[in-house]
Amino acid sequence: MQPLSTFTTELPPCCVQVYDDFVFVGTYKLEEGTKRWGSLDIYRCDALHKFTRIENIATQSAILDIKLNHNSSLLVSAHSEGYISVWKVDIEGSPSLSLLKKIQIAEDTTVLVTSVHFNPTTATQVVATLTSGYSAIVDLENSSITWLETAHELECWTANFSETVGPVVYTGGDDAGLIAHDLRTNTSVFRTGHRHHEAGVVSILSPTSSWNSNHPYQLWTGSYDDKVRAFDLRVINDELYAIPPTIKQEEYLGGGVWRLIPKPGTDRVLACCMYDGGRIMASSDGHIQVDRTFKGQHESMLYGADWMKDDKFITCSFYDKIVHIWEDK
Repeated sequence: MQPLSTFTTELPPCCVQVYDDFVFVGTYKLEEGTKRWGSLDIYRCDALHKFTRIENIATQSAILDIKLNHNSSLLVSAHSEGYISVWKVDIEGSPSLSLLKKIQIAEDTTVLVTSVHFNPTTATQVVATLTSGYSAIVDLENSSITWLETAHELECWTANFSETVGPVVYTGGDDAGLIAHDLRTNTSVFRTGHRHHEAGVVSILSPTSSWNSNHPYQLWTGSYDDKVRAFDLRVINDELYAIPPTIKQEEYLGGGVWRLIPKPGTDRVLACCMYDGGRIMASSDGHIQVDRTFKGQHESMLYGADWMKDDKFITCSFYDKIVHIWEDK
């Protein structure tokens, strides 16, 4: 499987989001010691898959994650100094970003915000995860922060809101833990450990109305142990039992499964496998099926990816600053 086109970025890219023919890239640069900085860049993709950078916004700290809410035209970036930035996306004419606000989540600025995820039912609410092990629900309108009571013992890397099992958000951490938090009380419903994952949990994928909707009580996770897993959440009447879920399937992918990105309106999933390229998988009647493997020039950590229109997708790897466009055919 060969990429359709390739370009390089100025700083190491770790996250990408697609909006129509435009790609937003968050970058992360670590200088000697602990100084981190980065940028938020906008690229235009033409019909020949050639990319032109049309805006470069330098940031005082590095960016670890970006998420775009297409319904509200809001983009949120997660930063290495304990805060998130909220941007307004303007696609009229020449696309641009305007900074609406910064929200300081951690008082300790040495704490990194590792990821950010929009609530699918509330366009102005996100969950943010931190290297302190904690995670928080953030209201983007009034900047209020609600901490989830149960923390991970090590870095919290990822989260995902449930659309199918009550008011729940899942988080994954370096302690090999998967925690389900009840948003009505901010307490945990269940917490897993090394019996379920052999290393850190770094990606979580919950069913949505446009992906795996026939299996609403299933949950996929990706781990540093190079495996993707499908869990049965053991639910009755939309209520989670306070019992760790059951592993229904696990697949060895050959690389740390850093991101799991569903393709809207299909059963397909794009996996970023860090040091071993990526995979295209499908949910075949609820079972994980690996269809394709790709790597291209991604010789360093493949951290970022997103789906584009017309069955295409974009990936980026960190140290070599490589960005590829692929076709899922």
